[in-house]
Order: sequence, then structure tokens, then C-alpha cells
Amino acid sequence: MMFTPRLISRALLALAALALVACGGPPTELLKEASTALNDAALARKCAPEEFAAAQAMYEKANTLAAEGKHGEAESAARAAKKLAAKAQQKALLRKDECLNPEGVKGATPADPNAFAETDPGAGVALDAQEALKTVYFGFNAAELSNEARDTLANNAAWINKHLDKTIIIEGHCDERGSTEYNLALGERRALVVRKYLGQLGVDLGRVEVVSYGEEQPADYASNDAAYTRNRRAEFRTR
Repeated sequence: MMFTPRLISRALLALAALALVACGGPPTELLKEASTALNDAALARKCAPEEFAAAQAMYEKANTLAAEGKHGEAESAARAAKKLAAKAQQKALLRKDECLNPEGVKGATPADPNAFAETDPGAGVALDAQEALKTVYFGFNAAELSNEARDTLANNAAWINKHLDKTIIIEGHCDERGSTEYNLALGERRALVVRKYLGQLGVDLGRVEVVSYGEEQPADYASNDAAYTRNRRAEFRTR
């Protein structure tokens, strides 16, 4: 068979077309779906702000990746943003009554603003929580608690049980290795295993919430083993 210039040209065009199909274009539809999911989760901006912020950050990351031509990563991030938005909306609906009616019992006597003129007790409790609730660390690709982590959680549980007016938020984090969706799931598993152990220590789990940020909020931005170790963690916040 003779390979004429025309045949060679056609073959090269076919290979180029296959390459374009393999690489794919920007995940336009998925980005639209993620945007719609965020709009549908508008209630979460007020009633589940941590979860909504995570979804919004992931959506922004998806758009950035798409603009950089990293279409595969952008697709993964867009799917993750859509899932996070749905979770945020679900949690917001569960909190809706408490969130939209923060005063609780009707007819309650308003607090005297002058009573807090000299000191702000809430600020003291927040600072106290930052000092008392220690971070828990995990091994590579793991969501199991070490003996050191269990000791840390025992101390955290003691503080939590003394501050019954506080809602506890456990944030699961990962290092940068692994896909966006995988790290979101791993961060959630880490937060959930911490929550479960707190329950075994006598903490009322109705006061404990979890959120995963995956690799989006590193404690250390370096790309080395020491940074990875610091980033595989579960942190505590109060509300």
C-alpha cells in the first residue's frame, strides 16, 4: 500500500481528533450544575456557613482549573463543589428553625447591652477554645486514631463537656496528594472518626458537627513530608 501525502495528512488529522476527544474540553455543563447547586443552597450561606464556604471555594477552584486548561482536574473539582453544595443545603434545612429564629423562646427578655460594656465573655471563651481544643493528626492516607490522638481527644472532650453552650465543629483536612474528590472524602472520614470517638468519651454528638475541606486549607503550604504531616489533621472550632 502506498502512503501518499494525502493519506498521511488524513491519518495525522484523525490522530489529532482522537487526542482532542481524549483530552476533552472544559466541563461547562458540570460548572453550570455546580453554580446552580450553589444558588439553590442560598439558605446555607446563613444556616450552614462553613459548608457553604467549602462548596464556594471548590467551585472557584474548578473555574480556575478550567481557565488554566486543566480540564480533568476542573471536572473533578466541579463534581466536588456540586456535592458540597448539596450537603450544605441539606444541613441548612436541618438548622433552618434555629438559624432563622435565633432568639428561641418567644417573649424572652432582650439582653441588656450595657451588661457587656466592660468585658466580652464570648471573646474569652473563643480564645479559651483555641487554646484548649488541640488538633489531631493522621497518618498518610489514613483515618485511624493513634494513641496520641486518643489522648488529645480525651482532653478535648473534657473541655467540651464543661462548655455545654457551645457547638463544636470538627474540620477534616488532608495533604495535597490525591484527587480533589478523594481528599474531600478522606477529610470527612477523619472528622467523623474524631466525632465518633468523642461520643465514646461522653460528648453529646448533637452538639458536634463535621465539615471536610480536603486539601483546600493547608496548615503548611510547602510540598514536603513535614508539611504533609502537619496537613493531615482534624481541627476544632466552636460556635
